[in-house]
Amino acid sequence: MTETMKALPGFKVMKLNPFTLTFKEKDVENEYIIDYHRKSINQVRISFFMALALYAFYAILDIHIMPELKNIIWLIRFGGILPIGLLVIVSSYDKHFDNYRELTLSFALLLYGIGILIMIMLPPQPIDFVYYASLIVTFIFIYIFTGFRFIYASVCSITLLLIYQYVSHFIMNSPAEIISNNNIFFISTNIIGMFGSFSLEFYSRRDFYITKIIDNQRIILDDMNKTLEIRVIEQTKKLEIANLKLEDLLADSIAGLSSVVELRDPYTVGHQKRVGELAKAIAEEMKLDEDRIKGLVFAAESHDFGKILIPLEILAKRDKLNMYEKKLIERHSKAGYDILSKIDFPWPIADFVLQHHEKLDGSGYPNGLKGDEILLETKILTVADVMEAITSRRPYRVALGVEKGLEELINNKNILYDGKVVDVCLYLFRQANYSFDYSV
Repeated sequence: MTETMKALPGFKVMKLNPFTLTFKEKDVENEYIIDYHRKSINQVRISFFMALALYAFYAILDIHIMPELKNIIWLIRFGGILPIGLLVIVSSYDKHFDNYRELTLSFALLLYGIGILIMIMLPPQPIDFVYYASLIVTFIFIYIFTGFRFIYASVCSITLLLIYQYVSHFIMNSPAEIISNNNIFFISTNIIGMFGSFSLEFYSRRDFYITKIIDNQRIILDDMNKTLEIRVIEQTKKLEIANLKLEDLLADSIAGLSSVVELRDPYTVGHQKRVGELAKAIAEEMKLDEDRIKGLVFAAESHDFGKILIPLEILAKRDKLNMYEKKLIERHSKAGYDILSKIDFPWPIADFVLQHHEKLDGSGYPNGLKGDEILLETKILTVADVMEAITSRRPYRVALGVEKGLEELINNKNILYDGKVVDVCLYLFRQANYSFDYSV
């Protein structure tokens, strides 16, 4: 886990202000705000709907706690606060909402808190704790649930806390002991809320930053691909030289994208390269022609590109994955296919990558292919991938060793894995003294 954290960008790399959590580069900050507003707008609507529901629900408690003041308190609830909350939800559908979003949320949430403070002021003292609890719930909503940015959430909550201090000292004349006890809860809630809000926004910004890097890599790759196409057209008379340049550039592109994958998942550093070397050795022993072997190696060295789209916390998780996380991991084959199918390779590399978790008996994914429906290169890639994965360390287990990998292949020969490919792999490790190069 420590290696993973070291590989992730921090404040300095992202040029992030550690106090306001804003990117120092204005263009990047503006891009993030637009992206964040777009992704969090439903969170704003849902959280305000929940806040309205809770605000209305507490009206039932008013009947039991303060029946003589019920009408006044209901006027505050239903005549003032709830309409403002509804107005925020309706306003969120305005195409210009992002321009005044933070101001609107600040105003609405301050009114929510002030409404509760008025309810605390109205009845004879001591007031029932349920209204103080409502104020704590408001702090939690501001920091965690509303999609409110850290700096605005902090200012809004601290303002409410200061208003409470003024009200309790100079209007309600509350005893110092009660004020002190309440402050313990309120200040603790604010500290925890600020930490939670800070963490949520930091991780949001970090994911945005990593995604931006990946997008830039894709743009570079697309530009390189277009450049290559132009060069091939212009240099048809030098086809052999052009093909060599193409292979070099493709190798560099794959190496570049591989480094991005490994940046997000340091536990698999060198995995694709080692799979490529074993796949090449198996293919050579099976007498595949040189051109097919080149395509197989490219596929092996890019077969996990789809993991770019898998959340970091799942890739580095030490515990057993749940069903949802497994389904998410299984998407990487199709994601890799979607990335590679846009590149005009001279081999069906995208198909190799798409099929590399298919099994002979149809139990694999994503399409449940069987037997000869699976390409030969993919069968080789699958065996090499399984062998390397078992013999290498993962975040959730130690390396299991070569014999454990060979045992898996033997036990599932002609069931999950192609028998001829398994036999060649066994020969390489047990008779030809093949071993993985972990210096890669």
